[in-house]
Amino acid sequence: MGVLTAASGGLTTELAGDKKLFLRKVTLATASDTLTLVRATDGLTTILQVFAQIKTGGGANFATVNVTFSGLVITIVSLNAAGASASSWGDVDLLIIGY
Repeated sequence: MGVLTAASGGLTTELAGDKKLFLRKVTLATASDTLTLVRATDGLTTILQVFAQIKTGGGANFATVNVTFSGLVITIVSLNAAGASASSWGDVDLLIIGY
């Protein structure tokens, strides 16, 4: 399992009330990576939902990403076209909804 750092310059947009949208780019390095958000630097205390999109490196060996979260820790699992662990990786955009 790899530990990720989100690329700087991600987009943060406030919605009505206390909800926010965060767009962060990460570069995956293993078949299972984690990104830990920090309240003080990311301005987020609770994650409500995370969506992921493969931006670069997609193909038969890196076909799908599954995203789960617990607290402020996001886990990204990469799969190949057959559903097994991916053997190559690339950049993934994460759209995070939270407050």
